[in-house]
Amino acid sequence: MNHDTTLQYISETGKFSSDRSLGRIRELSRRLGDPWRGLKIFHIAGTNGKGSISSYLTHILSTAGYNVGWYTSPYLERFNERIRVIQGPEVLEQYDRDNAAGEIDNESIDRIMTRVSRAADSMREDGIMDLPSEFDLITMMALIYFKEKNCDYVVLECGLGGRLDSTNVIENPLASIIAAPGYDHMDRLGNSMRNIMYEKAGIIKPGTPVFAYNPSDSMISEEDAASARKTLEERCLELDVPLHWIGRDQYEMLSYGRQGQSFRNLETEEVYTTKLLGVYQPVNALLAVAALANYVSAEDIRQGIAATVWPARLEILSHSPFVLLDGAHNIQGCRALVESLTRLNENAPMVFLCAIMQDKNYREMINIVLNSKQYETAAIVFTAAPDERTASAEQMLATAKEVLDPEVESKLLMSSVSDYNAALDEALALAEAKGAVLCVFGSLYLAGAIRKRMRDLQKNQTYSTGYNTLGA
Repeated sequence: MNHDTTLQYISETGKFSSDRSLGRIRELSRRLGDPWRGLKIFHIAGTNGKGSISSYLTHILSTAGYNVGWYTSPYLERFNERIRVIQGPEVLEQYDRDNAAGEIDNESIDRIMTRVSRAADSMREDGIMDLPSEFDLITMMALIYFKEKNCDYVVLECGLGGRLDSTNVIENPLASIIAAPGYDHMDRLGNSMRNIMYEKAGIIKPGTPVFAYNPSDSMISEEDAASARKTLEERCLELDVPLHWIGRDQYEMLSYGRQGQSFRNLETEEVYTTKLLGVYQPVNALLAVAALANYVSAEDIRQGIAATVWPARLEILSHSPFVLLDGAHNIQGCRALVESLTRLNENAPMVFLCAIMQDKNYREMINIVLNSKQYETAAIVFTAAPDERTASAEQMLATAKEVLDPEVESKLLMSSVSDYNAALDEALALAEAKGAVLCVFGSLYLAGAIRKRMRDLQKNQTYSTGYNTLGA
């Protein structure tokens, strides 16, 4: 395959299979020699925070000198982002400067997908009705690549759910990590917290320890938190595996600001610093700490957490005007965003740039962010994300007018600009004029596009305001 043919083959494969089992991915894996066998894997599921946890794990292991395979989804700017190999501290340092470092190259994608597609086509030729999905193909490509690169460890992030996720083809991971639960992808996972947590808990394996984000701290209702805890505890009891809850009561915040945050682990008295700004990040970091405690030194953990970066999660794109990019794309993400902005805006007004997918609860997301009394909102520009599932800018503007508190609306400038490049230009101008903080949120599709646009503005010196050097 050439590269265009490869990407076309992947994109034309169905995103989801009609088969509600792991039968198809297991058969595809068998025909490819089960490439996951022999890999030492940390497996991550959950609604919010999977990517941050995976980044902490990868940074810590790479700091310790290990060759780490890193599988994430979705990507922000390039397909290649989903599959990386970080070979120790040198490549890790390159990644922290340029987020393209360590990515799988196009030649490897084409070569490995040729092999994977032949195995998938052989299933069709043998009359197997339930054929591999797009995510099945990509997951097998990643596992083959990690095997070829002789990875010491693999950090494997679920795409959706857990029980029926393609990554769940693996057996005997070193740890199962469950990130913060929340309501998302309910068309696939169910509309109750019990159903959703049941799907996430599907990655738990006999003999594998479980490290889980305490649902009581994940910005869901007390009733939902209790249901999530009970569901996970029942599954761990059924499989007789140890369950370790990690929550806000396990650390003390020492400092918090635009440069990052520091906190003390109350169980060990270790002090950590992280550049990641989300208020939930200490819990994500401590999940990685707990999962890796028996594999790396305390010093490697400290250095790895301090080095960790993860694009588009309260990422600072500019200091003047101060621009934050956040992938908050569901209700829990927006609640966490509001709490973080309360600490980061430094009494400046807020300007927002927003695009949200049609299948999300954008009404409640807009309500949470715009009606907050924790900061003054000066303006919001609604736009469309570069994806066919996006809600229209006009649709969200109309919704905002329905949910806004009259007192907030009387002081708020609102507009809709369908082209996200033009929308960013307008939002930047508003932020500069009002001495405001600009926050971009609502969709990772929007985040990837805005990140690229900001990098282009920096290169073209359209603004001389000190944009960070954003990795290509």
